[in-house]
Amino acid sequence: MKKIVNQFGTKELIKKDNGSLVQQELIKNQIIVIPELETLIPPLLDDEYRQLEANIIKEGCREPLLVWETPAHAVRNTDDETSLFVLIDGHNRYSICTKQGIPFRILMKEFSTIEDVRAFMIDNQLGRRNLTPEQTSYLRGQKYLSMKRTSGRPTGNATGKRTEEVLAEQFNVSPKTIRTDAEFAKGLDKTSPALKKEILSRKSKVSKKSIVGLANASEDHPAFDSIEQINQVVTQTKKAKNSTYSEVNQLKNLVDQLERAGSNSRVLCEEIIEVAQSILDKGE
Repeated sequence: MKKIVNQFGTKELIKKDNGSLVQQELIKNQIIVIPELETLIPPLLDDEYRQLEANIIKEGCREPLLVWETPAHAVRNTDDETSLFVLIDGHNRYSICTKQGIPFRILMKEFSTIEDVRAFMIDNQLGRRNLTPEQTSYLRGQKYLSMKRTSGRPTGNATGKRTEEVLAEQFNVSPKTIRTDAEFAKGLDKTSPALKKEILSRKSKVSKKSIVGLANASEDHPAFDSIEQINQVVTQTKKAKNSTYSEVNQLKNLVDQLERAGSNSRVLCEEIIEVAQSILDKGE
């Protein structure tokens, strides 16, 4: 089967004989969608999806789908060397074409690791113009987290700048915004796939601050699948912070008293230890 490299650096499968046509069809039938990667594709609004579907039915699928061929062990916890054909761009078109029985073309793109795939997908989506603010924030946060996973502590790069500073310059925002985006991405990844799509497409209304509040939720906590659950966690977190803030103030007052104390200093020290222990217990 002959391949050519196009302007995107991808290799397009070219039909030269019946054998290559069969192989193309075999690959199409083996395409898989990995949820972890699909979540990087911002969901279309219902009207947008229906319009795309109408266009494809009328004009065919004009843009090829991007596919990554990789050994199974690169994306799964296995020693399997079997090739997988992973969809990395064109998820909505793939869904429509398979449902409607419409032919489509594929382009094979080469990557070394799944982190390279993630980076490509994030950059590809951030280059599009029809993103909601939530989608843009999520993708910027994912880019920060991806760079952090790849390089370790997010500080080192050729410029000597922190990663959030580099990304802040790239996207013309503040480093604080990039850090908040990362917390937003972490929090949103703790919601169910269905709720995440609703939030990113603005079907479900919830504040960015509330999603950021989920970032530190336990990894063992089941995925949040409703706005009510999110609001409940936010309320509980706020109460815990207020309680801790009150105890910290109490601790400061006791230390002030200790400075002026005479014979009662031992009693005050015991009270200070008790309040400090209470604060530590909450942080466990």
